[in-house]
Amino acid sequence: MNTPLASGWIGVGLTDIGRIRKINQDAFSIDNEQQLWVLADGMGGHAGGEIASQLTVETIPASFNTQRDGQPSSPIPAATLETMLVKAIESANQIIRDQATQNPDIKGMGTTVVAVGITRTADHSQAVIAHAGDSRAYVLRNKQLTLWTKDHTLMEERLDLNLITPDQVRTHPLRHVLTKALGIDPQAMPTVRTYELEPTDIILLCSDGLTKMLTDPEIHTLLLKDTPNLTQMCHRLVETANRLGGEDNTTVVVVGADSDATLVDLPSTTD
Repeated sequence: MNTPLASGWIGVGLTDIGRIRKINQDAFSIDNEQQLWVLADGMGGHAGGEIASQLTVETIPASFNTQRDGQPSSPIPAATLETMLVKAIESANQIIRDQATQNPDIKGMGTTVVAVGITRTADHSQAVIAHAGDSRAYVLRNKQLTLWTKDHTLMEERLDLNLITPDQVRTHPLRHVLTKALGIDPQAMPTVRTYELEPTDIILLCSDGLTKMLTDPEIHTLLLKDTPNLTQMCHRLVETANRLGGEDNTTVVVVGADSDATLVDLPSTTD
């Protein structure tokens, strides 16, 4: 591809309580300097889910910074980035478990997590995606939307065994039972993979509040609508999920290259 590489990647995020839940158990962090973006969804029905998700989005960037020895802009190999990201997620897992042990009121708290770190060389960029649970990462490339993660859920396991169809999953009463999350087991063991990036790629991280309300084709349509502005994309996705019922907290983080000034707006905050 002949398109010049961007000088970096910019992330924008938005979280909303939705129309039914009384608290927002989602959280996200934007660290454009470290090229690291994290999204967590506190496990519904678990005490302290909002604490677990907040600990996650605080701990992972802090661990990352420590591992980088205070040099966030230094390029590192993708294999090293994978190791760092897994270590940061395991640190978050341990902190969640430690706090739950110390406070009986939040015993059993947990959270999903999906995180992306980007590393760049002179001629290409790579995205390292790590996740545990059913928060997802997608990439929009050449107007095509591709799912980069595979949910850690009971239904996904049944799909793999051909025990259920994709259409049945959307309404199955056990569709949100997780097989992996932070805070539950001594080791989180997130799934981690590295992907080559194109300069015009847009990465979407989202909690299941979005995918409960919207199918992948509907998400795809919203991402392509009108001006490709990251902030507008976030608002459009969240507002549509709410308009369709807002059954859960909805959180999205959208990451794109900053080579095109029309692509990005000022990052949103977690407030």
